[in-house]
Amino acid sequence: TSLGQSLAAHHAIKKRRVCVYDYDDPSFAPQVIKEFRTSIEQDDAINDDDDPALNTTRPSRCMVPSNSIKEFATIISTPRKIIIFGTHDDDKKFDDIWNELRVNLTRGDMVLRWGEEEGSMMTHPSDQNNLQFYTESIVGNLSKLQAEPLGIGLLEMVKLEQDRAAIIRESDIQDTFVVGGPEDAYNQLSLYVSPFALIGHVGSSAACAHYARMVQRAVEFGMAQCLAEGCDLLKKAALYENQDVGRTLTKWQEGGMISSYLVEISSKIYYKRDGITKKGHVIDHIVDSIDLNGSDTWFSLEATKLGVPAPTITAALEARFLSNMKEERVDASSILGAPEGADTPSVMKDQISEDLQGAIYSAWTCVVAEGLSIFVAAAEVGQWEVNLVECLRLWNLPASFLNSDMLDKMYSAL
Repeated sequence: TSLGQSLAAHHAIKKRRVCVYDYDDPSFAPQVIKEFRTSIEQDDAINDDDDPALNTTRPSRCMVPSNSIKEFATIISTPRKIIIFGTHDDDKKFDDIWNELRVNLTRGDMVLRWGEEEGSMMTHPSDQNNLQFYTESIVGNLSKLQAEPLGIGLLEMVKLEQDRAAIIRESDIQDTFVVGGPEDAYNQLSLYVSPFALIGHVGSSAACAHYARMVQRAVEFGMAQCLAEGCDLLKKAALYENQDVGRTLTKWQEGGMISSYLVEISSKIYYKRDGITKKGHVIDHIVDSIDLNGSDTWFSLEATKLGVPAPTITAALEARFLSNMKEERVDASSILGAPEGADTPSVMKDQISEDLQGAIYSAWTCVVAEGLSIFVAAAEVGQWEVNLVECLRLWNLPASFLNSDMLDKMYSAL
């Protein structure tokens, strides 16, 4: 892939020898090498200073092609460090590559399956989140059945959810990945990966990477639901207008206990006028319904299976179920409306604002605690070694929907 080419070129320029092989079209790798050498040889000539001894470490000679997987494995020095691109959504392709590759590997070698790449097309468009349940991880299964007995480290990168708009807007923000697999192999491979992605090792099995993303999404849903209910109370109990809610969220964001990326982007939407209807605010025209897919239920199913309570996150999931019953809710509202003349509770607006902030903070704490508790319980069953501190660090990076002062404090505490 283009990312694989960029990574190979980067390390060749750093005078690290790399071997390139294209599984789909073996003739493509020599073309890539030729273009790279043409572009870099002029710089080589300038920097060599007529010293023949430097010819062996010229960057233009540090990238070499191969015509087969067997040749590829032969060229690479041991312990081999191999990164496979372009298979994150194609298990069959990865399995085919692995079956050819593993017979040419030796003890101590390490193989990393790169995660989702920018601009890649999903093999299964119906799965909009491109998620995989951890028990179905082909890397995890192959590692247990084939790689570990051979003394080979097999790892997987899984891309965490981030705000794509923020990554595009801020050029210094990178995609974030969690990595699962043997830690010693991760430590050696991270040197080659880190220039192109923010990564962190979250557990001893590839399944841990998938689990970390599943928990991240569940925590994200839970925190978003808590904030949404808080905003709804401001409007219905304190009779706030949209701008009032926006100002309150801005106040919470500027030094409040729930200062976070979610609060920041939520505060902006309450101010935004609707440019299509020219009536009211955008928030009033957003359909209060969300489609669901199977992956949205994974966390609650895991909680039930493991016997670990997760009431806050489960309630958030049920709210999503309820939102999806749009027609039923509309029909019911015509029959079960609020009684006429019902008194709105008398509340002090400043007081309810502070009380709600404290309530949301408490609920957010419960959401994160539930997520980590499920991860710990699953690790005991799967006999994984997991790094919860690293999970918190990665979930809290810029452009993450979980980025917050609260996670900062939890990370520091752990």
